[in-house]
Amino acid sequence: MTAPATQKSPGLTFCIPNWNHRRFLPRSVRSALRAMRALRAEGVETELVVVDDASRDGSLKYIGSLRNFYPDLAVRAVFLPRNQGLAAARNYGLIHAEFRHLCLLDADNEVIPENIPVFYRTMLETGAALVYGNLIVKENDQAIRFLSNETLHTRIYRKNYIDNFALLDGRQALEVGGYETGLRFVEDWELMLRFLAERRPIVFVPVTLGYYHQVPGSLVTTVAEVVDESIRRVYDQNRHRSETEAVLGRMYHPAIGWII
Repeated sequence: MTAPATQKSPGLTFCIPNWNHRRFLPRSVRSALRAMRALRAEGVETELVVVDDASRDGSLKYIGSLRNFYPDLAVRAVFLPRNQGLAAARNYGLIHAEFRHLCLLDADNEVIPENIPVFYRTMLETGAALVYGNLIVKENDQAIRFLSNETLHTRIYRKNYIDNFALLDGRQALEVGGYETGLRFVEDWELMLRFLAERRPIVFVPVTLGYYHQVPGSLVTTVAEVVDESIRRVYDQNRHRSETEAVLGRMYHPAIGWII
C-alpha cells in the first residue's frame, strides 16, 4: 500500500470503523462530534468518517442519516460492499481522509472532547507517528481499570498493551504499509511494531483520551491473551530487547514539553 499522491490538508479526521455495532455507535459518534466542535473552537479543521464494513444490524440507516442531523459539521459515510475486516476498514480511512492526522476510535470507544486538543497539539509539535493517552475501561458504566496508561517499553515485543484508540499520522502509517489485512485481532499491534522497526516516534501523553466500553466481544477482552508468534518472530529477534524493559517511547505534554 502506498500513500496517495495528493497533499493532505492540516486538520484532524475522526475515523470510526463499524461492523454490527448499531447499539453502541451513537455514543462514539456523539463524542467525536463534540470533539470536532472543541477543535473548531481552536481553529482546527475536522471531519468525521464512519466506515461501515457491510453491517447487517441496521447500522446503515443510522449512518446514512448522520449528515442530516449535523449539517454544521463535515460528516461522511462510507459503505463497503462486502465485509473486509477491521484492518481494511481502517486502511480506507487512512487513504481517503481529508486530513493528514486521524483519531481512530471504534464503535465501543468514547473520546473526551475537551482533551482532544492536547493530543492534536502533541501530534503537531512532536511529529509522532502515533500519539496515545490514558484510557478508562468501563463495564456497565463503571470504571474498572486503566488501559494504555504508560510509555512504551520493550515488553511490547512480547504482547500488546497499547490500544488502537489513539491519534495517528496517516502519512507515516501509509509509508510503512498501513494495517496488515492478513491478520486478525493483532493488526494494530503489528503496525505499532512496524513503526518501531522503522524508527518512527511513538508518544504517550499523560492525559485521559477517552473511555473504552467493555462489552461482550470487545477486542479488549478478546485479545487479552492473544500472542501471534509469527509477529514475535519478525519483530522480537533479539530476546534481550523484550527482557530488559528498556523504554522505547517518550512522554510529552504541550504545556510542559518532553517529560521522558
